[in-house]
Amino acid sequence: MTGSFYHRIKHYLLNLPLMVWILLGFFITFIFFFLKPIFFDPSQAMQFNKYILTITPIGDDFREIVSYSSDWIQTGAVPAILYPSFTLLFFTPFTFLGPETGYAIITLIILACYILITLILPKKINKSRDISSFAMLILVTGIFSYGLQFELERGQWNVIAIAFCLTAIYIFFNHPRYRWLAYLIFSISVQLKLFPAIFVFVLIEDWSDWKNNIKRVAGLGMLNLLALFIFGLNPILNTIRSTVGIKSFNSGRPFNLSITSFSIFLLSSNILPRKRIVLWLLANNWVLQLFFFAFLGFCFLIIFRQTYMKKLKGFNPYIFLACSIGACVIPSISFDYKLSMLPACIAISIPGILSFKKTENSLLNILLAFIFSLAYSSTLYSYTNKPEILQNDFPALLIILAICTVLSCMKPGTLSDPASIATIDS
Repeated sequence: MTGSFYHRIKHYLLNLPLMVWILLGFFITFIFFFLKPIFFDPSQAMQFNKYILTITPIGDDFREIVSYSSDWIQTGAVPAILYPSFTLLFFTPFTFLGPETGYAIITLIILACYILITLILPKKINKSRDISSFAMLILVTGIFSYGLQFELERGQWNVIAIAFCLTAIYIFFNHPRYRWLAYLIFSISVQLKLFPAIFVFVLIEDWSDWKNNIKRVAGLGMLNLLALFIFGLNPILNTIRSTVGIKSFNSGRPFNLSITSFSIFLLSSNILPRKRIVLWLLANNWVLQLFFFAFLGFCFLIIFRQTYMKKLKGFNPYIFLACSIGACVIPSISFDYKLSMLPACIAISIPGILSFKKTENSLLNILLAFIFSLAYSSTLYSYTNKPEILQNDFPALLIILAICTVLSCMKPGTLSDPASIATIDS
């Protein structure tokens, strides 16, 4: 009798749509990172924490880059900036507008790009017939997320850069005749923010075609390297010096996602007991950084190897998701506003990685989907709403990468049919 009841419960749980377990993960993080810190504070008063480190006037980064562009136009001298020199050209049109008007326009552009990359491009890249409930979940939760709000507050352009990058990926795989255009758009994304360069691995259609792959990667690498020097060598040297100063000031802060920063954050906070080994690592934090870089490299190698051994062709969601995580954690300066691009990367990759068919449900598949949901949804909330051990989102991103790696090993020799995404609600 007991065994029969257990089997009925097991059968019922295994046959629940995978979206149930994903929604459960979202609901749990909502309780602990929104309801609890805001409505259940020990003071018995609703808390209105300043969950973003705001700067007045709003749009500080946007105003700064437009100011630099204006100075360059007026004086001809290239200022020292933290970004590739191309950004001075890109933001030149905003120099003809007032600061308030310019900020309003860049905000609308960011929101338009967000809709493009989380709703339209995922549907196109995955070749799905309809907009799934999963896509709507990612779109709606992402548009109210801490990362996107931080992006808008600073007037940053990570969403714009990744929109160029994802558009290039779409053209590359769906319109082979216009791959030259894909390379151009991809290069624009790299010159706006250097981190899209890692997505060059996504622009590989057949991993067994070594000759063409090397030519493509080397060609794009050379093109973008030369583009960095459009104003000469001195601006690059000034950028490097400015980056070093910003890096030293912001390393170890909870809103810096990078491996370098998280290693310092972990060792210098009260998370770990002050044992001898911890004190030694604090003095030699490069060891911990090396460990994390090695783990990252290991995951990439496993995914690349699985792709090559299984002879997978076309757009590869595993490589794409791994590159998305790498783009967040590898740069030494990687503030939380870069999380604004994560919803799009999840919306594009997860439907091809997780099977949403009931017939393919297994305990491991459910467990991985649930853990992924917890990890990803936790990045939607500000570090101010979390306990110290969870304030930095680097561990959550590493968990997503680990799940992606495990699923790449579990996947059969062919990628999921994109049309199966339509069964996401079944």
